[in-house]
Amino acid sequence: MENRHCHPLLIPLIPVVRVLGATLGRNYEIVLHDLSQDPPFIVAMENGDLTGRDMETPLTSFGEYLMKASEISDQDYLANYPSEAPDGRKLRSSVAFIRDEGGSLTGFLCINYDMLQAQVLKDMSEFLTAITPLSLAGMEGEKFSPGSSDRLETLLQETRKNMGKPLRFAKKKERYHAMEWLEERGFFDLKGAIPALAGEFVKSRYTLYGDLRKIRNRGELSN
Repeated sequence: MENRHCHPLLIPLIPVVRVLGATLGRNYEIVLHDLSQDPPFIVAMENGDLTGRDMETPLTSFGEYLMKASEISDQDYLANYPSEAPDGRKLRSSVAFIRDEGGSLTGFLCINYDMLQAQVLKDMSEFLTAITPLSLAGMEGEKFSPGSSDRLETLLQETRKNMGKPLRFAKKKERYHAMEWLEERGFFDLKGAIPALAGEFVKSRYTLYGDLRKIRNRGELSN
């Protein structure tokens, strides 16, 4: 990047060009034009390989148009308008208008963004999030069960809620009915089920294993 003799208003913007180029990265081209001289010239530029330009590249036809356009006389900038690189890549561009005290244009601070990578990510996102509704009658989608530890805790929470009190206060028959309810839902097939339930009921594992055998053998717990 070359620092040329330019309008004094543009000198403080040269470090801005540098920091924007370093911060935004190579997909952003930052260009500062001096419009106070004829012909206009580039004062500072970062990541010029995005458009293939160098410090000797003249102002674009669009830039020349903006210099004469009465439509921008009361505007400070144009943001996110479409542009195109020499090789056809689609860009998104913005330009800030630098004016002197009399309102005359002295410079353009331009930012050109290469949208190629963003477009690839957009296309990938659309593909990866595309949903094809099921054509099966009565089926809207598949629902997966939680892991065994999550399932175990969920069933214990439901058991506490059903009983309406901490399980440690359950009577013998209440404990038996709670275990029947849990058996129907596959609780005892989960890893660590008996130790977890023993802690809830404050009973030994052997007591619960005995209750479970009776439930599975369709036995009845005596009063």
